[in-house]
Amino acid sequence: MALSWWWWLWWAFGVCSVLISGAGAQRRTNFNPGDEEISAVPGDLRDDRKPALYTADYGDCMEDSAIKITRFDAAYYSDNMTISFNINGYTTLVNESLMNLKINLNSDRTELSTDEQLDGKSRFDLLFNPCRTNIPSLCPVTASVNITATHAVPVSESEVSGIPAIAFTIPDFEGRADLRMFSNSTKSQTACVTALITNGHSFSHPKIISPALGVLAASAGLASFITAMSGGDSVVSSRKLHAHSLSTYTLLSCFHSVYLTGTLSVNFPSVLLAFWSNFAWSAGIINLDSMQRSLNRFTGGAKLVDGSLAPDSRSFEMASDLYPLAKRYVRFGEHQKAGLPKPGDFTGFPATLAVSQVIVRNAFITSFLWLLILLATVAISIIGLKLAINVSIRAGILKKNRLLIFRESWWDYLESTLCKVFLIAVFPLVSLATFQFTLHEAGPSAVAAFVFILLTAGLSAAAFAAYRARWRRGRVRVNRMNLVIYPQFKAGFIPWMVVSRRSSIDGTKRRIIMPWWELSIETDGERGSVHENLKFIRQFGWLTSRFRRRVWWVFGLLLFFEILRGILHGGGGGNSKAQIYGLLIVESIYFIVLAYTMPFESTRLNVFTAYMLPIMRVSTLVILCVVLDTPKLNRIIVTVLGIVIIVIQGATVVVVIAFALINLYATYLKIAPRGAQIRPENMNPTREKYLDHIEKRASDLPTVCSAQQQLSTTDPAPSSFSVNYIRRCPKIDDECDGPARSVFSRNSYMGSAAWERGEDEPVSRVGSPNYSLARLQRPVWPVDSPGFVNASEAMSTSPSHANSDMDPHFSQDSAAPPKDASSIHTTTTREV
Repeated sequence: MALSWWWWLWWAFGVCSVLISGAGAQRRTNFNPGDEEISAVPGDLRDDRKPALYTADYGDCMEDSAIKITRFDAAYYSDNMTISFNINGYTTLVNESLMNLKINLNSDRTELSTDEQLDGKSRFDLLFNPCRTNIPSLCPVTASVNITATHAVPVSESEVSGIPAIAFTIPDFEGRADLRMFSNSTKSQTACVTALITNGHSFSHPKIISPALGVLAASAGLASFITAMSGGDSVVSSRKLHAHSLSTYTLLSCFHSVYLTGTLSVNFPSVLLAFWSNFAWSAGIINLDSMQRSLNRFTGGAKLVDGSLAPDSRSFEMASDLYPLAKRYVRFGEHQKAGLPKPGDFTGFPATLAVSQVIVRNAFITSFLWLLILLATVAISIIGLKLAINVSIRAGILKKNRLLIFRESWWDYLESTLCKVFLIAVFPLVSLATFQFTLHEAGPSAVAAFVFILLTAGLSAAAFAAYRARWRRGRVRVNRMNLVIYPQFKAGFIPWMVVSRRSSIDGTKRRIIMPWWELSIETDGERGSVHENLKFIRQFGWLTSRFRRRVWWVFGLLLFFEILRGILHGGGGGNSKAQIYGLLIVESIYFIVLAYTMPFESTRLNVFTAYMLPIMRVSTLVILCVVLDTPKLNRIIVTVLGIVIIVIQGATVVVVIAFALINLYATYLKIAPRGAQIRPENMNPTREKYLDHIEKRASDLPTVCSAQQQLSTTDPAPSSFSVNYIRRCPKIDDECDGPARSVFSRNSYMGSAAWERGEDEPVSRVGSPNYSLARLQRPVWPVDSPGFVNASEAMSTSPSHANSDMDPHFSQDSAAPPKDASSIHTTTTREV
């Protein structure tokens, strides 16, 4: 049964809604499904119900702490106005009484101070003496007894009135709970633990969104490969169809742009970090515990990052085995891994990586290892496909003429695909490599330097080789021209700046003339298009296959911008303002270049790559500039700006997902033979129009203005000029005398009427070149010669106005009426 278009659109909308949805439960929260906030008598409340606010991951906020906390869970239940907490840990103290325990709830964090705590607004303070609240493990504290404390404290509405109402609903609420312990003997702080506060709503769902986006990217790459492999009867025709498929480079470039915004040195809102974690996989940031443990040994182990501590992991493993045995066990968060920043620190790339549980020292090596795994997977898949096709042909499953292009050039397909993977990975790997240089680690920095040189030098060499192969034995010519920038209104009210050549504009008063130079290559002999050169396509098709014929060279410029953007993203963290404003300038120039050249044959690629993606990057940087320039901006306003960025980036992601889904159906339209019928049958006319559009775009001819096209269909316009008179110049035969003059001049000068009136013909002056030439060429005929007689007879029998239709000076009014033959002969004889 044929599926209509509205069904496909509805299905695509549903998939996009699931991917971008911010609903869901917080990870590592052991609530039963369906548990929500309930209102009931306190005695009937379940112990494992969902609290309104609760702690997430926690970490130490004090160096050399005498008490090690292995568990810290705190929660606020709005149904019965209760705050509960669970504490577990151990100590090296022999016998010490704790004076006070202080639990502090903070929100609206403004900045990170230099001491052990985060400055912010205190919303709730709870101070109590453990010796008076029946917590024997804390009164006193001894090394032989593990610390275990569970307590619930009822609160009044006035005590929690400082908690804003938005804290219970906004995703990724920025809150923090601090637990501080003070010694009774020394009156000093002996332990400090800080934890994030969450309400269970988050934009971070990497376990759902990341696999879905990964499958989408893999399907886009597979569709592109199928189009290039079996889309036509030759490599040239396959390239035409391949150019109109959605590029995997474009799809992943969108994901890279979203995630690697987190490399900027900005105090991000937590909502952005949560949203970006869904795209960490595209940059190779995939957390695998076994891989991270191995990398810790290579990078020197987890170390302190911004004051974060590295407690004994074995004690946490022992405790985590015992906690689930407790009745009605509910665990909200875990102790942060060693090397991660403090909970509540959302500044820079370390905070972006912390959401994915990857420490900053392992980021580059993690991404590079996953790239190697991807390269091996791609190579094995293509080789396996070649072997499977050969086996199928030998078994008679496939015909011998099937997939002939791929079977003959499978090695070229393998090389091009691997080079394309390196091209896709250049931006994230350059960003992570340059960021690794700022950490000053010997081993990882050496690997980063090797990969950085390999990528930049290798891809640059490939680009220069493509230019040399095309422009070999050519001559570079630089033509200067002027560009004019003048204002214009689009749609009658939208102000716009138009860039045009100086010769193509009217008398606009307000304009700016800018010098410009046009580079052209003159080669010896005629060369065909780059898209018709079979050898060039096989060698460098992975660079040029999707670009238009006239701007195929733009890939080198785009590669330069990608490397430059990666260097600024990764290496500019030392100066945040220079980093962001430099990127803003680079992205603006990048936008102008793409919008001016419109380099792709596919309209979808031009719309998305030349407009939507650069606009998303520039607008994101502009908003982050506002956050950077106002460091004391209220965090609620910062969160609102973060949600605006999520809307902009999310809309761009939805569009590229829609293009990817459309590309899957377009692949089905393209791989079928040209004359074949597809299903549904009502799509065959659309398919033919689409294939005609591909052929038209492949020629890349200059477009004709619609006004000229309309003019050509109407009646032809009247001539714009008229002939007023024609002047006849004298000829050599005009100077001849005798019979020759009669023969040449009577039929060539002014007609018979002027001859009979006896008007003199213009002759050349003596001594002029025409005079001498006329005397040399003048024939001398005797009167009785046959030639003379024949000439006389010819003149006598010819009409008097034989050449009047060719002579513009001939006038019917001045022409004499024809005479009889005798009179004409007599006149002729007298003339001779």
